[in-house]
Amino acid sequence: MSQDVEKHRKWVRESEFGRSRGIYYLGKGIIEELGEEKGAALIIKQIEEMGHDSGKAIRKTFESQGLDNNFINYSNRTDPSNSVYNFAWVGGIKKSTDYERVVEYSFCPIAEGFRMLGEDGKKVGELFCNHIDNAVIQGYNSDFECKRESSLNFNGLCRLHFKKKR
Repeated sequence: MSQDVEKHRKWVRESEFGRSRGIYYLGKGIIEELGEEKGAALIIKQIEEMGHDSGKAIRKTFESQGLDNNFINYSNRTDPSNSVYNFAWVGGIKKSTDYERVVEYSFCPIAEGFRMLGEDGKKVGELFCNHIDNAVIQGYNSDFECKRESSLNFNGLCRLHFKKKR
């Protein structure tokens, strides 16, 4: 691997570590102020709002490009041939159809950033990781959902199952 590729991979990963730190410190402050239960509920609410907004932005970008609001277009944004996810994450697509995609990662720089912050970092990270992907796809199109079936922190593998709702 060239030094330039490794340099850029390191830059992307460190940027994602920074995102984790920002989410952690905001979450930590909310939990300290409101307590575990109320704090976690507020964090989840805000993560879902952030994810919905991101999904809407993806939809608007696709619309401006003349692309339909469908599952295939959404899924193609994480296709390894077009995506940063193949560059800074380790893993990829395990199953893909017109209405379903399963993605597995053995390394995620966002999860790694939370892990580097210790047990409290992992707790806030689990709140984020358990809700963000579903919130984004719901913001993009509420006919779709994402279930997080396993966690890097607890299972050593992040498994995301995107699909059309029944």
